[in-house]
Amino acid sequence: MLTATVLSWLLFFVTAHAYETWHLVDLSQVICPKPTSSMTDAPEFPEYNLGINYTNELQVDAPHIVGFIRASKQAVSITFKIEDFYGEQVVPETTVELQEGSDAIPSACSCTNPNVPPEVSATYGVGYGSSCGKWDEARCGTLWGNITVGDWCCRSWCYATADCPDAYQSQAIPGQFFSYAACSVTHPPPSTCSWSEVQKKADPCTCKDQSSLFNAAMQAKFVDSYGSSCSAWDMVNCAANYRPDQVDTWCCANWCYVDKECPSAVASLNPGMEGVLYWSDNVCVDDPALMLQCPYQPQPNVSASDTSCDCLDATMPSELITSLGLDLTTYADYGRQCGPHDADVCDKTYPGADHAMWCCTSWCWVSATCPTARASTVWQGYYWSQEKCELNAEAVSGCKWESLCECRGQLPAGTFDGNGNFAADYGSSCSAWDSVNCKVVWGSDADSSWNTSSDHEWCCDSWCYVNEACPIAKKSWLGIGFYFSYETCDDPATTYNEQTDSCDPLRRLSARRRSGSFSSSRRSWSSGGSRRRSPYAASTSARRRSWSAPSTVSQRRRAPPPPAVRRRAPPPPVPSPTEGRRRSSSLSGQTFSTTPRRRATSSVEASLRRRRTIPETPYGYANRPHMMNNYGGTMPYQTPYGYTGYNAIPQQSSPNVAMYGAAGFVGGLGAAYMYNNMYSDSWGMHRRRRYGDFHNQNFCIVTDPGSRNGAFMACEQCYHLYGFSSCPSADSCRTATGCRYTTPQSYSRDELAATGFIPQAYTPPLKVIFTSITGQGIDTASICPPLTPADVALAEQFNRTMSFKPELFLVLSRQDVVEAVEQTGAGAATGFAPSAALLLMLVLPHLHK
Repeated sequence: MLTATVLSWLLFFVTAHAYETWHLVDLSQVICPKPTSSMTDAPEFPEYNLGINYTNELQVDAPHIVGFIRASKQAVSITFKIEDFYGEQVVPETTVELQEGSDAIPSACSCTNPNVPPEVSATYGVGYGSSCGKWDEARCGTLWGNITVGDWCCRSWCYATADCPDAYQSQAIPGQFFSYAACSVTHPPPSTCSWSEVQKKADPCTCKDQSSLFNAAMQAKFVDSYGSSCSAWDMVNCAANYRPDQVDTWCCANWCYVDKECPSAVASLNPGMEGVLYWSDNVCVDDPALMLQCPYQPQPNVSASDTSCDCLDATMPSELITSLGLDLTTYADYGRQCGPHDADVCDKTYPGADHAMWCCTSWCWVSATCPTARASTVWQGYYWSQEKCELNAEAVSGCKWESLCECRGQLPAGTFDGNGNFAADYGSSCSAWDSVNCKVVWGSDADSSWNTSSDHEWCCDSWCYVNEACPIAKKSWLGIGFYFSYETCDDPATTYNEQTDSCDPLRRLSARRRSGSFSSSRRSWSSGGSRRRSPYAASTSARRRSWSAPSTVSQRRRAPPPPAVRRRAPPPPVPSPTEGRRRSSSLSGQTFSTTPRRRATSSVEASLRRRRTIPETPYGYANRPHMMNNYGGTMPYQTPYGYTGYNAIPQQSSPNVAMYGAAGFVGGLGAAYMYNNMYSDSWGMHRRRRYGDFHNQNFCIVTDPGSRNGAFMACEQCYHLYGFSSCPSADSCRTATGCRYTTPQSYSRDELAATGFIPQAYTPPLKVIFTSITGQGIDTASICPPLTPADVALAEQFNRTMSFKPELFLVLSRQDVVEAVEQTGAGAATGFAPSAALLLMLVLPHLHK
């Protein structure tokens, strides 16, 4: 039986490579001319350095090498270096010529049909590897362990000549090489492989049904299927099931339960389930429209003295107002002060949204420091909030986008049983239901506040029962659980006469008309006292008033995150079938060593210079599954610089992608375009205003199946071109941990074997400095921002601005420690104390062909 230590390492073995992070390289900042400006307020153009922080999937105490993921199949030359936070050298300046991608196979590459030694045949089968065949398919789980299996188990291979581009040395038969390329023409990879399902089940990030672990409290609140698959499980009842300080936009996100070992796993928020249940939303794809209009927001405590949420009285640029399709005369004050600015034009201001009651709520432009501020999607760099704005009853009651405040009709039979003052149809439609005997019915009712107010004009006002979700609805005084609204109805021309307890003709202007008013034709708002003069009626507690308007999604608040880096011990050695010790060289036959150095501690800067020694560490790919899973299930070709895999990452793959700059996001993706857009002399003022502030640009990922699929685009443009549902926010991609990304095409992978280092020896974040990137596949015309007025006009005509198609990523590839380790002590002499390596041999009998 395997020990728990060995099993945990086996589980890590597959997650280490499966959940690496691709770091997006902004080609425009490396290959394009640096933008300049004559504008006096133009900031200094930021230095571009790609940033790499240490996250959960990174095994910081294992060797890693630098790799590149590229869309271009043409040769590319890259010059770069890597430093740590304190400027210490991690990888010296290196120039690599990534060769042209090709899957061509030399004619000399062929099977050798060697004599297979009896001991190999006895272990793996007669004729093992002597000709093209799926030699591992039948017993892949036994030979390699279910955690490391995959599509590669079903691929054909043979012992072949050293001329094969993917020829690697065999340890089972010394002097022989094995190759998959030798069989790829006559035995192409199968379309399906049963081991893929086994691999999926072993994946710690696969959604899990964890209902058997629910405690009594969870069983009472949630259905058994809660969290078992990707879904927005908390959309309906998030506010009821979680504390106000826990509720946020994650309530609208798709998520599921995963194993603790999943790198993106987060501990459950449910009491008693901490350390038992783990969930992840990184493994699921969100509904962009739902996330943009998520009704759940953080509930910060905004004091009455806090002025950060006061309306800014900011005037939106006229060019932007007209670009939204709004009449400048009517909407010149859009957002300046509190008002339902979108009540009549929500289809124009938010054409791709699900229009509902939020269109009719009141808001205004506020400071970014307002605790409830949300980034605007129509005016980049500005923020809005409803915090200091009262709902406009006229706009809400007549909202054309959602009829929550319409009369609901007659209440269920028996509602007024036992109360002779009310007929069965009481409140069923707009009418002055209390115009007769108002004082007789309500004068002694404590809830009516009859004796605390001299104004009883509400007796003559029309009203009806409405839906509970109506934002201006009040709870009935009768305690029957239904809600009413005066604002829904127009009032008759009468006035209340308390002496006769009746309503007389020729009443003065109705209470509702004399207070706050809204005119859709004049677009004017005025504030008065209460929206009506009726006595106070309590609304429901903890009731959501309305949906919020589409907004750039902010960073989701979750439970306290796991430690920045999960420290793991180096994996135990895995023996080959012919020897019980770790191999002394990598699969390629070459062994490289990390540079010995001392690791910095993690306290204050003074103690950062007190270091412990990390010795020179030989490394390389020591096993076939590790290498093949990094290269899409096949062996990479060997190159002078290391390895290359043509189309190693297929289209529609789902890697984790980060566009994180070492100097923050401004120094990361898009800075060249944003700077040019805001400050270059070639851009006119009207164009410049359209795209928002240089420091506050928001990006979305285009999921529309057209030519821009997979591109990062300014959200404002994306919404306009494709609608909200095709433009999920890329905000989480701007963090060190990155985001889920679906590849729009296949990518090739190259790894530089001689760039090894151990991350824990350096202080993060690492800084990757690019000197040059050149090659036939680097098209400056499509990558660089426009530099002349003519280029700007052309870019606008074809809408090329503020859109980036990912072409190049940097990745850190974990390597194996390959030095020989001699067994010593009683276990080595007697064999009665098996090491972890020997235990692994029971599951993984061999490393290499």
